[in-house]
Amino acid sequence: MPPDANIGLDLLDSRDALLCVIDVQHGFLARLPDARRTELTHRIRFIVEVAARLAVPTIVTVEDAPLNGPTDPAVLGVLPPDCREFDKRVFGLMGQPDLAGRVAATGRRTAVLVGLETDVCVLHSAVGLARAGWRSVIVSDACAAPGDAHAAGLERARARRGDDPHQGAVLRMGALAGRARATQGTPGGHRTARARALAPAAVRAAARRPYRGRRHRGT
Repeated sequence: MPPDANIGLDLLDSRDALLCVIDVQHGFLARLPDARRTELTHRIRFIVEVAARLAVPTIVTVEDAPLNGPTDPAVLGVLPPDCREFDKRVFGLMGQPDLAGRVAATGRRTAVLVGLETDVCVLHSAVGLARAGWRSVIVSDACAAPGDAHAAGLERARARRGDDPHQGAVLRMGALAGRARATQGTPGGHRTARARALAPAAVRAAARRPYRGRRHRGT
């Protein structure tokens, strides 16, 4: 099944979306090849910046921060000021009351998932969200896992989807930007534009250039 098959054009609306940034930590990133790690953090950083531009709420999780570290600096540095890291103690974020409560408090019903690892915490979160009645969208090239686990996780997400619009749809980042809608009230109705077009040029450039911030100790 192609990455964005069977997804209605109305699936993503910035007014109804929230972004879940899952476990983008050194302990998991270190298991990826250097080039993949850099590419992944650039893409997640870009998505976080676009979400902020579109006033999409962002929820950030970390797993066992003393062992795996905080959110990677490339992403941490662009999070909204009021966005805090949640200590996630389960694979799927909906299995933890404070996280489930934060998701519900946003009032949004479509969750966009990025982060690590595709076949474990990202997939479990997508499944938990769907079971609780949220629509979930996994951004395939803004998630990762070592070796074949990434592809296996995406295949499991696609297999679960079937005809259920709530189950983990899988989109590439470009398709996500094309489908996400930013709607602004106007006297004559509403205006819709691509999320990528709304992002400032500096944000788009940041997604392409290397991140040169301080690296985690031990890398």
